[in-house]
Amino acid sequence: MRILSYLLFFVAQNAMALSIDWAGGYRIEYFEIDRPTLSSNKERKAYGLNYLHLDPKIVASDGINIIGRFDLFTNEISSYQNSQLGSIIGGGLRRAGTNNGPNVTSENQNSSLMRVSQLYLNVNQEYGSLIAGRAPIQFGLGMTHNAGLNAFDHWYDTKDMIAYRFVIDNLSLMPLWARVSQKDFGQGVTISDQAFVMEYDNKDNRSNAGVFYQLRNSSVESNDALTAPGITTFPAGSTANGSWSTKLVNLFFGRAWDAFQFKLEASFLTGETGIVTTLGENIKFNSYAIAAEMLFPAQDTGKWTYGVKLGLASGDNPTTPGVNEGYQMDRNYDVAMLLFNHRMGQRDFLTTGITHTDPTLNVGNSADDEAIGNTIYVSPTITYLWNEKMDFKTTLTYAQLMVNPTNSVDFSKDLGTELDIELIYKPRERVIWSNQLGVLFPGAAWQDGASNLDNKINFGIATKAAITF
Repeated sequence: MRILSYLLFFVAQNAMALSIDWAGGYRIEYFEIDRPTLSSNKERKAYGLNYLHLDPKIVASDGINIIGRFDLFTNEISSYQNSQLGSIIGGGLRRAGTNNGPNVTSENQNSSLMRVSQLYLNVNQEYGSLIAGRAPIQFGLGMTHNAGLNAFDHWYDTKDMIAYRFVIDNLSLMPLWARVSQKDFGQGVTISDQAFVMEYDNKDNRSNAGVFYQLRNSSVESNDALTAPGITTFPAGSTANGSWSTKLVNLFFGRAWDAFQFKLEASFLTGETGIVTTLGENIKFNSYAIAAEMLFPAQDTGKWTYGVKLGLASGDNPTTPGVNEGYQMDRNYDVAMLLFNHRMGQRDFLTTGITHTDPTLNVGNSADDEAIGNTIYVSPTITYLWNEKMDFKTTLTYAQLMVNPTNSVDFSKDLGTELDIELIYKPRERVIWSNQLGVLFPGAAWQDGASNLDNKINFGIATKAAITF
């Protein structure tokens, strides 16, 4: 008995020396998209998602923290496993390659895997901090580097990296080295990032700015760029026989006043893909994107808030097979409920096929994995602050294509107009329930000129709740 008492005392003493702080979030969502094809053959989508993440922070010593993230109820579709999309509600027992019996006679649901998406060391010092491990990446508006910090974000950006962030008053400087991929334990079979991040944040006058400069390089052997027709926007017959070498530069600026707030981010992607066309041309990247957000907050006892998102992303021109001009913003950066969020139509008008690597997924069976590309858009929003717990939000989005991606005759660049209505209910702190209705009135671009495809009206509804802790 005395030995047991000593053991309990020893465990208690060591537990007191180690602090573990927990944070996280839970959400449940349901979506229905009526006509993602915009044609008579609707391929209607209706699905629910269930997701939980736990974020432990181990305080090992003063200034030394070990931070992780556990994703529970992750999605089992291979293209979505490395995401925070969540598990499909109604996950049955039968999966490909398993012998769990038929779903029609099952008495319970298929169990879900837990994945570790972040694990890194954070050492804080007087003039900076060291980050080593798999850590999240966030910059500016999140149009390119987006860690998925919002309650309903389905995607995230992480890197296996080592970085040191120097802090000088309002200025921070961070050199960063990351290993994107390593085939095995050998040398010369890697994909690596070298980056430098400079950020300025002045809370006194509410202004901030930043530069994110990133180089990505691969060896010839590790260049695994997909060239299969129908999966990417690279010309049919292209082969990867060179190294990948690209440069990505993002510039950000923001300023806020009591009556007006403004943010702007621009991104430029250039470099070599290592892919060669059948004509012997080395395919290069030369693309860009700009996103801006303006907000007029409610004043004093006012109940109306006005905002607008506007921007553009270059599209891949099919008449220049040696250059890929297509830019895809991060999938977390949403403008409308349907447009640029869910795949739609019967052609890759947004030239985002380079991000859709699973040929088994299409407009009728994919999640919200579309991105902003080959477009120019404007999206004003009006929010009515009904009371402390309820907001009513209306968004009107209009968009056009930047280039004709199919070379069709009599092609129109008009993507159309979307009206979104959202009712946001916040019954208590850290709890939010959102109900959305979106209606897209497609423009003539979806008809593909002389192809005369359908461009029928599409609508969708969504209800989703999130709890953060």
